[in-house]
Amino acid sequence: MRFLLFLQRVTFICYILFLLCILILYTKNFISSRDLQSYIIILGFVVSIVLGFIVNLWEAVLLLNRKHSVVPVWLRTFNFILFIAQVIYYFA
Repeated sequence: MRFLLFLQRVTFICYILFLLCILILYTKNFISSRDLQSYIIILGFVVSIVLGFIVNLWEAVLLLNRKHSVVPVWLRTFNFILFIAQVIYYFA
């Protein structure tokens, strides 16, 4: 269960970077370092969808088995909402 909490926190960071990627995409590029920009794009666009799928699937399995999760409700809710928004963004 501690690993789920760790993954949820990493997913939270990746979703923040996803929002930053969207901001960069639709506004002026305000990050001058190309290396930093590459890391943000990889973590925001690629890693976040994979981790989001994993943690939301894990939480769904816990919910179906009626087991208690150690992850705070606000973190689960934020990650779920941004996962749905990201799926809509990619596939709509």
